[in-house]
Amino acid sequence: MSETSPAAPPPGPPLRLLQQIAAYRTSHCIRTAVELGIPALLQEAPQTAANLAERIGGKADLLARLLDHLVNEEVIGRDDTGRYLALPATRALVPGHPHSLVPWVRFELDPLHGRAWEQLGEQIKVGTPAFELAHGSPFFSWLGQDEAAQQRFDIQMRAIAMALIGIAVRHIQFAAGETIVDIGGGDGSLLAEMLSRNPGTTGVLFELPRATEALNPRFVELMQAGRAALKHGSFFEEIPSGGDTYVFSRILHDFDDAAAGRILGNASAATKRHERFVIVDIMVDPARAKPNETSQDLLMMVLMGGRERSAGEFSQLLAANGFATASVTPTASPFHILEFRHGPK
Repeated sequence: MSETSPAAPPPGPPLRLLQQIAAYRTSHCIRTAVELGIPALLQEAPQTAANLAERIGGKADLLARLLDHLVNEEVIGRDDTGRYLALPATRALVPGHPHSLVPWVRFELDPLHGRAWEQLGEQIKVGTPAFELAHGSPFFSWLGQDEAAQQRFDIQMRAIAMALIGIAVRHIQFAAGETIVDIGGGDGSLLAEMLSRNPGTTGVLFELPRATEALNPRFVELMQAGRAALKHGSFFEEIPSGGDTYVFSRILHDFDDAAAGRILGNASAATKRHERFVIVDIMVDPARAKPNETSQDLLMMVLMGGRERSAGEFSQLLAANGFATASVTPTASPFHILEFRHGPK
């Protein structure tokens, strides 16, 4: 009787898939560390879990388990004596540090967003943005009545604007005497930088009214100097006239084509055909989309029903609404600069 080889064991589940499923654990550990102020404490000096627990008023054994996981994820370090220490990644989790990611942590990982993601399946079935399904209100309407959420959003947008300042914005040139209209420009951070970089220009910040008006201090100074003005309104109802250049920085990606078309239609109605228009946005390559780009696209879908677009898709959207693309300029950041003008009649 011949011997038979034992059957090969079935393959285990894909390790990478398991890691992707459990990625939320690390996200919550990072959020907790930021909330407890651990990265800032590690900036001072390497410390033991007992030292850190005493300073935050916590349990050393429980804290050590969280810190050990963050060591394994290379978010923080640990020396040969067992003390925890700051790595370059740790420094990015300190509030106020250059290129700090704390605004992203507080915005992305807020429970308000978590409840929206729970409705993703229902959104796919019915089409309504998941945030609206979860909270009974569109995202921006919610911000208008939730001061804390509005503040988190503004801080994150300011952080994005600061990232744009040194990279993308320098690709946009303005002549002395130009009036720049920043459509949906938040607290004025980006417009303040554009005006500061281009002496002789003036600007208008067009933004929804808010229960609490918290403007960038530099923008306030420019208002006091007579170089900037704030106008309240909804770009779904009107776009201010009288500008020379209209800037849409991270605006159109918030909306689907129909809603974006309404905004562009209002821009067309308010202008006289000599103006130029600028989009500052991520522009994906559908054939080579990176995971962070498709992830960002889903975030826009879940929160606002929007989407990330390729340069070609932007051009198609513009053409459908009476505009023509003039140029597309990649930058050393994730953002492109797309300039467009009124198309031929």
